[in-house]
Amino acid sequence: MYTSILVPFDGSAHSARALPVAAALAARTGAKVELVTVHDPSAYIPFVPGEVAIPVYDQELVQAHRERDQRALDDAVAQLRATGITATGALLDGTIVEALVEHMAAAGSDLVILTTHGRSGFARLRLGSVASALLTRATVPVLLVRGAGSEEPATPPTLPTGALLCALDGSSFAEAIVPHASTFAQATGMQLHLVAVTVPHAVSLAPFGTEALLADPEALEAESQIRDDYLQRIAATCPAGTTVHTITDMSAPQGILDAAAEKPCGAIALATHGRSGFRRFVLGSVADEVIRHAHVPVLVVRPLAH
Repeated sequence: MYTSILVPFDGSAHSARALPVAAALAARTGAKVELVTVHDPSAYIPFVPGEVAIPVYDQELVQAHRERDQRALDDAVAQLRATGITATGALLDGTIVEALVEHMAAAGSDLVILTTHGRSGFARLRLGSVASALLTRATVPVLLVRGAGSEEPATPPTLPTGALLCALDGSSFAEAIVPHASTFAQATGMQLHLVAVTVPHAVSLAPFGTEALLADPEALEAESQIRDDYLQRIAATCPAGTTVHTITDMSAPQGILDAAAEKPCGAIALATHGRSGFRRFVLGSVADEVIRHAHVPVLVVRPLAH
């Protein structure tokens, strides 16, 4: 179970959307919540215009920004403590991603909760540099919470409920998400739902004068059975009540998203990339597409070895 939850916080309303989720999870598990703000002086250094732009270090400006960051951090920590949970704040100096990754390892965090940008929905999402870098370097699971899109009311997100869809592809790399998904499901009271996508094999019709492809029904049925047996074996190692579902779709990411909507699921869990396992299921690109288009929180883990 979680004991330490880390939330990157920059004082904005956007990053603050992760706070109610962290608070709710901490209330259920007894974990402490640590808000981390990174003060990067280079972000405030102005440049003198001219033939050659010259950076000018303004000590007063940098200090003013640092004090503003500290006040915002203190206020957010106080709000969390007012809900009855244990909360602390850390103001770090340095570049954002490097400071966060180093602090994450030193603090022994179990989970990172990070708000993603949601501009007009996840269909148009492009992960910011901080989120992208953390996903590729984080050594602990990261829960991506959707930001407030321009087409939606800025209602604060809540802890996900219902089913937690866990996407697998048959590889040990992808299976690295299973223990983390199981922990998250137990911590939130969600039901774990294992899903694998069968992408139809195809046979060429070129002998008939066309480049069209036709799905091979026998191969499709055989692979679907293999995936179903595989999911049943994994489910036997998961919390009681875990369910499984094999989907047939020409697109693995779309199959996962459709399954999440059909269940319906309150969150999705997957590994960031896995270039082995069942054919045609490359979880690296799949994870990226799912994150970009999902309308629910996404729990992501980057296995240390692959």
